[in-house]
Amino acid sequence: MKLRVLSEADCRASIDMNAAIDVQAEAFGLLAANRSVEGLRSFAVSETPPGVAIFNPCFLRGGAGYGIKVVSDFYDNDKRRIPRMSALVALFDGTTGHPRTVMEGGYLTDLRTGAGTALAARYLARKDSRTVTIIGAGRVARNQLEAIATLFDIQTVFVSTRTESRGLDFIRRMREQGGRIPTDIRLTASREEAIRQSDIVIAATTASEPVIEGRWLRSGTFVASAGAYEPTSREVDTETVVRATRRVIDSRKDCLSHAGDFVIPANEGAINLESVAEASELASGAVKGRQNDDEITYYKSIGVPIQDLVTAQHIERRAIELGRGVELDIGGDEP
Repeated sequence: MKLRVLSEADCRASIDMNAAIDVQAEAFGLLAANRSVEGLRSFAVSETPPGVAIFNPCFLRGGAGYGIKVVSDFYDNDKRRIPRMSALVALFDGTTGHPRTVMEGGYLTDLRTGAGTALAARYLARKDSRTVTIIGAGRVARNQLEAIATLFDIQTVFVSTRTESRGLDFIRRMREQGGRIPTDIRLTASREEAIRQSDIVIAATTASEPVIEGRWLRSGTFVASAGAYEPTSREVDTETVVRATRRVIDSRKDCLSHAGDFVIPANEGAINLESVAEASELASGAVKGRQNDDEITYYKSIGVPIQDLVTAQHIERRAIELGRGVELDIGGDEP
């Protein structure tokens, strides 16, 4: 039995942001067409050391393959000066069930999260959006900016982060990346002032309390939240969700149970969850996107397993075409 192993470098060489955005449209299209069967997302909590492991399985109907992503979020890793989160994706043959490919999953997660936001922005942001505020300065935040800059002619970026050094590192990395990313990227001492000037506001943090307040938003703003994923944690306050005339999530099943950004306002009686649409409904045309330039729109993502599976399958195909990765004989062929 052969198993292909793909490193982060192999994954990066096998997909770019344009392709990743198209792949998210494909993934949400499959979700809308009921082509996917998502297993129950499960959490295993570690008390010592503090952390959580998240298991995201997904099947495609008709023997089109299945996979699982395992994410580790260990909170003390910041003190160890290593990434707090890591991930691994395993792909399996849909006909035989045999394992096919294992790949580093952190880059895939960051990429598809950014690409998913960009896909939502295609429907929900103003076409003339030029100014962005990014809250957070880690890997997820970098991919968010790259994705938005891929679709929009961004001129100015404000960066809000807890520490100046992380913000400066973010700016350096993004400027070095070049391409469609603007050179005008600035640290802001006032998150409120930056948000009041922005067409697009994105939170990509590990915050448990809101970092975006609805009263700061001007008409026509698109807001995206890609961080908090627990019922008691949120990146936007209730007023943000209330002011949004278009509220979209990546998964009704997961977000409405696990995302405090919606769970908390719903428990407060501030919103009706029936008013919330899924990204798959946008992608399929079942739900309309932005209707005018004055609307405030909001997109919340915590990640849908079909995104991981379809993105990983795309990476696998391209890696094989490019001859990337290491193929191992792992045995297990004895009937």
